[in-house]
Amino acid sequence: MKVLIIGSGSDLNSDLIKENLEGVNSIICADGGAKLLFKNDIIPNVIIGDLDSIDNELIDYYENKGVSFKTFPRKKDKTDLELSIDYALDLGANNISIIGATGTRLDHTIANVMLLYPIFKKGVAAKIVDNNNEILLVNKRAKITKTGNNYVSLIPLFKDAEGVTLKGFEYETKKLDFKFGSTFGISNKLKEKEGIIEIESGICLLIKSRD
Repeated sequence: MKVLIIGSGSDLNSDLIKENLEGVNSIICADGGAKLLFKNDIIPNVIIGDLDSIDNELIDYYENKGVSFKTFPRKKDKTDLELSIDYALDLGANNISIIGATGTRLDHTIANVMLLYPIFKKGVAAKIVDNNNEILLVNKRAKITKTGNNYVSLIPLFKDAEGVTLKGFEYETKKLDFKFGSTFGISNKLKEKEGIIEIESGICLLIKSRD
């Protein structure tokens, strides 16, 4: 099951939203993301959260459209986005795309990127997408295709990534260790149509950037 989750982060262009709607089985909206969906005339399956970011008029609009609501108190231990991810996993999602997870609140942006990890541990494919970036986690082996993204960055998560081999990139490596807390893997580029990433030990953030 492919699920799209919409958060309440920075505004997104309409083409990006439509692109990520392709093949989606369920649309989950995290509270304030409802404003973004309304702007783009998109009806979600469910809106989740404490509803502190949307007004009663918008709530009434979606209720009249038959949208389900999963409401939570304002004082809670998880953000609306994390609750939305939990809901997607309970649905049995095996592929999750998250938009509206980045923005001006750096604390929320970092926390949202970290939310990829518990999804990753469950063996579920997941990515965060905004107007300029696509973010996912990789380990062992991954293949990426050349698209409109200019830069590819590989950033170790939690600890060193050991034995990293990069093929098809402008800067290739062979069983090289990428140190945690280093900028070594920043701003690489694909020189072939496809690139191969192999990691003997560790997990990395893979960030494809359009800038």
